[in-house]
Amino acid sequence: MPSRLAELDADFAAIFAEAGIDLTWDGATYRAVLADPRVELDLQTGGFLPEADFQVKIRKAELPDPGPRTRQTVVIRGESYAIKGLTDRPTSPLLILHVARA
Repeated sequence: MPSRLAELDADFAAIFAEAGIDLTWDGATYRAVLADPRVELDLQTGGFLPEADFQVKIRKAELPDPGPRTRQTVVIRGESYAIKGLTDRPTSPLLILHVARA
C-alpha cells in the first residue's frame, strides 16, 4: 500500500502537469506552481518602493540532491528571481521557494 506522502506526491504531479508553469534552476526545467505575490513597501530614498515576494511550490521528487539553496537564482517566464528562503517540511512532498526579483 502506498504511503500518504506518495499518494500526495502523485496527486501533486497531476496538478503540476496540468496547471503548473516552467521554472528553470541550475540548467534544468521543472514544473512548479506560483502563488500570488505578497507585496511589501520597502523604504527607499525618496519614498516607499513596492517589493513583491512570491512563493513557488515544486515537487521534491523532481529535484536532485542537493536541491535549490538560498541566494541562488531561478528563471520563471523569462524573469530571474533570487531565492530568499525555503520551506521544507518533512511531512510535505513540496519544497516552497520564497523568491523575489533578482
